[in-house]
Formats: sequence, structure tokens, C-alpha cells
Amino acid sequence: MAGLHWLDWAILGVYFAVMLWIGVRFAGKASKSLDEYFLSGRSLPWWIAGTSMVATSFSCDTPLLIAGWVRDYGIWKNWAWWCYAASGALQVFLFARWWRRAGVMTKAELVELRYGGTQAKVLRATLGSLHALLTNTLILAWVLLAAAKISESLFAVDKVVALSIAGTLAAFYSVTAGMWGVVMTDLVQFVLAMGGAAGLAFVAWEHVGGSAGTHAAALAGTLHPETLALFPPPGPGTFLDASFWTVSLAAACVYLGVSWWAVESVDGAGAAVQRIAASKDEREGLLATLWFNVAHYALRPWFWIVVGLASLLVLPPIEVRAPQAGTVQAVERDALVLVDEAGTTTRLALDAAPAAPDWRPTPRPGLAAGTTVAAGERLAWTDSEGAYVVMLKRYLPVGLLGLVIASLVAAFMSTIDTHMNLAASFFVNDVYRRFLKRGGSTGHHILVARLASLGALAIGAWIALQTESIRDLFLFFLALLGGVGPVYLLRWVWWRVRASTELAAMAASVAATFFLSHGTGWVAAHGGFPLGPLAPEGVLTPEGRVVLVVATSLLAALLSLAFTRAPDPRTLVEFYRRVRPVGAWGPVRALCPDVAPPRELGACLTGALGGLALVYGLMLAPGFWLLERGGALLVSLAVAALGAGFVRAALRRLAPR
Repeated sequence: MAGLHWLDWAILGVYFAVMLWIGVRFAGKASKSLDEYFLSGRSLPWWIAGTSMVATSFSCDTPLLIAGWVRDYGIWKNWAWWCYAASGALQVFLFARWWRRAGVMTKAELVELRYGGTQAKVLRATLGSLHALLTNTLILAWVLLAAAKISESLFAVDKVVALSIAGTLAAFYSVTAGMWGVVMTDLVQFVLAMGGAAGLAFVAWEHVGGSAGTHAAALAGTLHPETLALFPPPGPGTFLDASFWTVSLAAACVYLGVSWWAVESVDGAGAAVQRIAASKDEREGLLATLWFNVAHYALRPWFWIVVGLASLLVLPPIEVRAPQAGTVQAVERDALVLVDEAGTTTRLALDAAPAAPDWRPTPRPGLAAGTTVAAGERLAWTDSEGAYVVMLKRYLPVGLLGLVIASLVAAFMSTIDTHMNLAASFFVNDVYRRFLKRGGSTGHHILVARLASLGALAIGAWIALQTESIRDLFLFFLALLGGVGPVYLLRWVWWRVRASTELAAMAASVAATFFLSHGTGWVAAHGGFPLGPLAPEGVLTPEGRVVLVVATSLLAALLSLAFTRAPDPRTLVEFYRRVRPVGAWGPVRALCPDVAPPRELGACLTGALGGLALVYGLMLAPGFWLLERGGALLVSLAVAALGAGFVRAALRRLAPR
């Protein structure tokens, strides 16, 4: 870190001191019970719970990923995560209230309450193990990988050393202070992360001339037409013509037409459910989720998008391709040496203009002496995910550089601490305490929780060491369990869904994801996948993988429903009494004559539609303003205002009486 000014060091030092103080301050409180350690005693107000959701959903990998998407695809690629605002709107007005009423600690615990019986126990143990050992550790892995990339770029620190240091920083207060340490540090981290992202975006945008500079670059051909598109344009043909459906358009349609309802987190991600469960009551949980959706989708994305756009004007993509077929003779720091079939040696420079010391192509992973290459094969390229870090190194002044680095560290820690704690909660609550050691003191279980947190971090670090791409891990995570969303929706509103339905959907989804990610050699050898723009030239895209995973999982769930008998309504009475869900619960409702049927569906749907309009209106407005699209800006703001009115009306109707 020799390049940092003493003022930048001071900012980082103050931040670390505050984090350590919070870890010490709340250690005693977290040790009182598992509810205190994992759920802050179920006492959080909406603004703390919601801000913690926002902080943990943004890590140091996020700006790198978003800036890389903008560089490689365009603004429209953000629909890969913007689409989840639709499920987020349902979470605000339906699922947040039901999760809080259920009174569970984790998503896995819900299944035993919802289904009952031996199958539910198997499902709870399976989900507890899966979320403790795989899903949360995957998130830890890509966050650790991002931290390593930032450390390597900024400070030339070895990847293993960077992972060790970064993990240790977050582990202290997460392990000692539990959920209390997580949510209290998240408040500081949210402010820092937002401030740092805004500061870099402002400086970068001004440096390239703002909107005028961007439009000039687009006219000059420096920016691809799709780069500034908020939605990918169609091809030249008509709607029914194959040329209409470009790869980009097909991908965006999958995001908006499939992804949001098919994903495992359709009724709430694990981290969000944990904070809803930690809220004071169901209304506080609802408001926390509403604040999260507004801040997550409407407040943050354009800071990262702006940096991605600006970086294209000063950090052009560079790639090195093989001029002819041959063999790699050497991979040097500044060049690749090739030998063709005639024995002629060619030296391909990696530092030639427009490369610079901080922006140069790097050899593709696995390229080594002796590798055979074809003519035109891509051998080295610049890392789009690393452009964000180069921008902050180049253009931030003293003080602001320290703030932005502190904000990236804060973003990293807010996600690491959450998923360490969350993985431990699944292991302790749904595996260890439920099936392995049902007795034991509070102190014993909290000790196990702390050890499980460290174990999750170790697994995440190991995964991070095995890969080089944040994007690959993220897309694999989105595909994993990608088809269970419909079952997760139905289990709240239809009594007929059974634990076996969920087990079948989950098993099919996991199997399909692994096969389509690692076992498609046979398909490729027999012509590839016939999915048109979702598999150009037969090669499956990530979006095509999502469609196939969802189809496989849905088929398995439907077959399970068709060949299993209906559950005994008496086993669902406790769930119905506690949650009071809307929907098709007739046989169960008949057994609970003292429970008034809920009459809130209209208000919930009104609120959800209004919430979606509010979020999308506020989310798109900055983009229309930056790109100087005045008419669209006015429409976007009007949609947001109308949505706010619907949300307000729904909140009034759903207020406790």
C-alpha cells in the first residue's frame, strides 16, 4: 500500500477501529442466546434491518461486476438483476409479513413447519446442509475473489495473502458479535459504500466530459450502439423472423420473463429472511423490505454504471489473438511467444499501445508453454471487471481515494460477515441442533456457531482459489436451484404442495445445473443445443442454461404432484394458524373456524404493483437524465409518483387495527 497518502491511511485506520470497537461492544450481548447471536433478539426497527439488507447485498464484487457488464454488453445487461424487483415487490407486501409471522430462524426451518412429517425433516436437513456448505460459501467465494482482484491491482498483493488478510478482517466482529455486529457495522458500511461509489462516479463522469463526451464517443464509434441501450434493440427482421431475436434480446427476455419468478429467492433471499425474522414485528419487516427494494434498485446502480461507461472512453478493450496456428513457446510478462508449423517465431507484445502499465491484456487462464493454438484464437485480453479499480487508482485525489478504498473494504466486510453468520445459522439451527445434538447449553451452541462461521469462510476461500471469474461464479449461482421458484411461491398459497414436491424440484434443478455447467460434451459433439439465440452455434449461453434448468425443475415438480397423494390437512393447521396466508387453503381453513379468513389480497397486489412502478420509475430516471432523454425522464418520474400513491394506499389498508 505504498502508494497511499497518510490521509488515505488515516481514513482506513479510523474505519477499522470503528469495526473492531463494534465487535467488542456487542460480543457480550450476542452471547446471551442463539436468537441474540443470529437474530439480534428479534428487536430490530425497520431502518436498521432494511439498511442491513442493502449493505449486505452490495459487496466489493458488485461494482466490478456491473462495470464489467456495461463494458462487455451494455447498460441493458443489468436486467440480469433488475428483473428481481418484480419478486421483490411481492416480498414486501406478501412474503415479508408471512416470514415474520412464521417465527422461524431460517428458510430451512420453515419447511418443517409448513409440511410436517418425515419428508419435511429430510428436506430441512438437506436445505440446511446446502445453504451452509454451498450457496453461502459460493457467495463468500466470489466476494473473496473480488477482494483479491482489488488487492492485486491496487497493492500488488499475492492472491493467497490477500484472501487471508481480507477474511481475517471480517471474521473478527462477525464471529464475536454475531448478528449484532453484522447489522451495526452495516449502518456504517452503507454510508461509506454509497459515499465512495458516488464520489468515484462523479469524478469519472466529469473526467470524460459527462453526457456530451459519451454522446460524442457514441457518434465516433468508440461506444457500441448497444452500450447505451437500456434495453437491447431487436435485429433487422420482424417479430416472427429469426433475425429479430438477437442473443442480447433473447437474454433480456429470459431475465424479465423467467428469471424473477423461477429463482430460489423468489419469496426472499436467506439474508433478507434473516433480517425480516430479526425485525420487531411484521410491519417493521414489511417496511424494512420496502426500504431495501428502493435503495437496492433505485439508489445505487447508476454510480457503478457511470464508471463502467466512463472507463470505456479511457480504458479501451484490448485483446491479443494468434496470427496463425502454432504452439506457445513461452508466456512472458510482457509478451507471448508463438512458433508456427514452419518454425517461425512470433512475439506478441502485451504492453503495446494502447496498453498502459495499469491496463494491459493478461494471458488467458491455463495458457502455458506447449499449448497448441488455432489461427485467430484469443490468447490474452484486458479484464473488464478490473476496469473499476483502475479508474479509482487513476482519477481519485488524496482523501477521496482513501474513502473509496474504505468503502470497498466496507462493502466486502458487510457481505462476508452476513454470509458467514447465515451459513452458521443454517448449520446450527437446521442440522446440528435439530439432528445431531438436540441438547446442549446456549454457550455450547454459540461456540459451534462461531466455529461454523469460520468453517464457511474457509470453504469460500478454497472455492475462490479455484477460479478467476466473478461472473462465472455469479451466473452458476443464479442457475443453481433456478427452477424451484414456482414451488416456493405455491407452498405459501396452495395446501396441496408437499415436501416431496420441493425435494423433486430441488434435486432436478441441482442435477441440471451441474450437468449443463460441466457435462455438455456429448451434446456439443452431436450438434449442440437447438435453442436459437439462447445457444448460438449450438453453444449454450447462461440464459439458455437457466431456461433448461427451470424446465427440468418444473417438470420434476409437476410429476411429483401428479403421482403423490394430497397431504393430510391436519398436519398443516399449525402453519395456517401462525401465518394466515391467502390462497387455496380450503380443507385446512375448515379445520380452523376460529381463524378469520384473510381479506388482504387486493391490498397486497395493489401494493406490489405500486411498489414495482415506484422502484422501476426511480431506477430508470437517472439513466434517462444522464443520457439526456427528457421525455422518457418525465414519464419515468410520473410512473414512480403513481406507484408511490398505490404503495401508500396499500400500507394504510394493511396497517394493524
